[in-house]
Amino acid sequence: MNLDDEVRRHLRDTGEQVALTPGMVDAVRIRAASRVRRRQFILRGLGSLVALVAIGGSVAVISRQGNEDPARLTAASLTETSQAPEMMSAGELVEGDSPASLPSTSPTYESNATAEDEDTEITSTLTRESSESRWTKIESPVSGATTEYMYSGGMVLAQVGSQWFVRDESSWRELALPQALSPIAIDIGAGEEAMRVAGWLGDDPCAKNLVIQVRDGTTWRQHELQNDLAPGLISTVSQARLRVTDHELVLSRLEELVLDPVCLLQSRGIDAVDAEIVDDFIYATDRKAGRVVYSLEKLGPFEAQEFIGTGPKQRSLITRSVDGGQWTTTLRSGQRVTELGVVDGLVMSEDSEHTVHDGQRLERNEVIPPTAQRLIDALASSSGISLIFERDNRIWVRDSGEDQRMDELTDSPSVSGRLGRVASGITMVIDTSQGPTLFVRD
Repeated sequence: MNLDDEVRRHLRDTGEQVALTPGMVDAVRIRAASRVRRRQFILRGLGSLVALVAIGGSVAVISRQGNEDPARLTAASLTETSQAPEMMSAGELVEGDSPASLPSTSPTYESNATAEDEDTEITSTLTRESSESRWTKIESPVSGATTEYMYSGGMVLAQVGSQWFVRDESSWRELALPQALSPIAIDIGAGEEAMRVAGWLGDDPCAKNLVIQVRDGTTWRQHELQNDLAPGLISTVSQARLRVTDHELVLSRLEELVLDPVCLLQSRGIDAVDAEIVDDFIYATDRKAGRVVYSLEKLGPFEAQEFIGTGPKQRSLITRSVDGGQWTTTLRSGQRVTELGVVDGLVMSEDSEHTVHDGQRLERNEVIPPTAQRLIDALASSSGISLIFERDNRIWVRDSGEDQRMDELTDSPSVSGRLGRVASGITMVIDTSQGPTLFVRD
C-alpha cells in the first residue's frame, strides 16, 4: 500500500467527521513527507555525532601519546569542521529546524587546539626559565659609587669610602660607627650590640695608630696593634678582614707601604710642612727656616733605606692576638687579603688547601670539579655545594648542578668571586674590571 492509498483510507474512515476542502489531500501529503524527512535527518545526525565523538577520542589519545604531529592534528580539525556544512545541506533543513538546533562539533576541535596551545606555552616557559639566570644583581647602597663587599656572621657589609652599610633582607642600612675612627674592617658576627671595628685612630698620617675597638652594649674597649713600620713609612690599607672571638682577635689586611719624606724628616726631629726626594736630597719647607735642602747621606742611614728611590710595595699579612696585648704577624704570599672565618669558635684563615666561611671549612680537593683548573671558592648549603672555579681559562659558577660563566652575569670580564651566606640565602661577590658586584640567588 502506497501513501495515496493510506490517505484515501484515512479519508474514508474520517470522511464523515471532516469537511473536505480543496487542497486538503495535498497538505496532508506534504506534512507526511516532512515527518519522514525529519526522521531520516535525525537518524543521520545521530550517526554523524557518534562518528565525530569516536574521531575526537582517537585524536585526544594520539595527542597525549605525543606520536602525532600537532600540525597534522590541526589540519585534520580544519578538514572535519569544513565538512559539517556539507552534511547539513545533504540533510535538507526543513521548516522549524535551524543550524543552531543541530549538535555542534566545533568544541571538540577547539578544546584540542587549546590543549596544544597550553602545552606549547608551558614548554616555552620551562625552556625560558631554564635558560635564565638564577642570580640577581644587587645595587650598591650608594648608586654609582665604587663599593667593597665583605661577609661577616651571616651578613654582607658594604663599604663606600668612609661609610659602612649592612644588608637587611632587601635594603641597605648605614651603620653607626665611632666618630674618631677611620674603619678598615668590621666584624658583626655576634650582632651589632657586640660590634668590632678595626681602623686608624688619629689625623696625623705620620702618627696614626691601627686599633681594634670592641663594643659591649654602650661601651667600647680598645686594643692597639703594635706598629712594626720603620720610621718614615706609612700604610694605606686597601682591603681588610676582622674576626674577634672569646679566644682571640685576628686582622687580615692587604696594605701598601710607601716612604713619606715629611714623616722621614719628622723621625729626625725636623718639623717640615712638605717635602720631596730628588736624587740624594730632600727638598723641604720648614715652618721657621722656610725652604731647606737636606742631604740623605748626612741624615742617614735610615731603617727604611730600601724604600728610598723605589716605589710603593704591597704586602698581605695576618695579625693575631689572644689578649689584645701581644701581637704576632705573619706575612702571606700573593697580593690579596686572606679571608677569615669562625669555625667552632676558632678563627680559621683560608689557604691553598681550604676554603673558609663562617661555620664551615672545606677541603678544595674534595669539592673541586674534575674538569676545573682551579677552585676559587666553595660554600655548602641546604641545596648542595655552590662553587666558583676556573675552567678553559674562564671563571664559572656552579649552583644546583648548573654551570654558568661569570662574565654572562656581569657583562664584563670577571677575575674572581666570593660566595657567602646571608640569612637563609646565598650571595656572591664578583670582582670585575669595573669593581666588585653583589648578586643574590633567587
